[in-house]
Amino acid sequence: MAPRFAYRILAWIVSALPLRVRRELWTYLAVAGSKRWQYESAAQRIPGGMYIKCSKLIRPTKGQAMRFIASRTPLPFPIVVDNFTLDGVTWLVMSRLPGHNLAGLYPQITPEIEQRLSSQLSRILAPLRAISAPGPAVCGFDGGSIYCARMAFGSPPLGPFESVDAFHRFLLNWARTLLVPEEEAVYVHETIRRAHARPQRIRLTHNDLGPHNVLVDDDWNIDITGIVDWESCAWMPEYWELTKATFLPQYRKSRWLRIMTSVFVEYAVELEAEQYIVRYREGYT
Repeated sequence: MAPRFAYRILAWIVSALPLRVRRELWTYLAVAGSKRWQYESAAQRIPGGMYIKCSKLIRPTKGQAMRFIASRTPLPFPIVVDNFTLDGVTWLVMSRLPGHNLAGLYPQITPEIEQRLSSQLSRILAPLRAISAPGPAVCGFDGGSIYCARMAFGSPPLGPFESVDAFHRFLLNWARTLLVPEEEAVYVHETIRRAHARPQRIRLTHNDLGPHNVLVDDDWNIDITGIVDWESCAWMPEYWELTKATFLPQYRKSRWLRIMTSVFVEYAVELEAEQYIVRYREGYT
């Protein structure tokens, strides 16, 4: 991998080229990369210590969000070398971060490493959560719709919502009926009511934070070297980073749940309420 300043210089040079020339350049390098490295996490590694993503499904705002966050926080972040849309296909080229995917090392995490990861995540995410929201709306990074599998799997993006209250009403309406066992009904509905009644600030949220998107160092020190895949980045209620990160079945009762609840100890009621909505909802898509 080249020094970070070299990718910034490359980005400046490439930005002066016509879009079709840029597409030809990255296509050539993607083909060259495919002969050396496997496709991983919807991205192709290419020579020069970079990754390419190109698809009609990539949100054009992903590169914008990455540049915005990188300019305002010290988060370990890929440098966006190029980002454009041509003939309906969005291209995103970024520098490669060092390290390995945490998901691949997941079975080897000890309680001591869990505590270390919690401490690092808390420190890393603090500057992101300190960025002032543009308003009271729950919305995508650009103020538009939100891409979120928790809200509706496989559906078009949803929202924006004018407020946290409107967002909470949507979650319950989208769930249709909560099929709660009679003996639990009073407690479950009261827990949801209490969680949704708590004041919530809007925070910039990764919105897909899991071991599959966390990189750790090569030396098995389990130091976080980067957080990737900011495609779903959005302005969400402050508890959402926790509840969305522990939404997938493999993360609901696991090391990752313990790690994330140690980072966000103040949202126990919101987490419990979200778990009830997900568990007992009648509808999803």
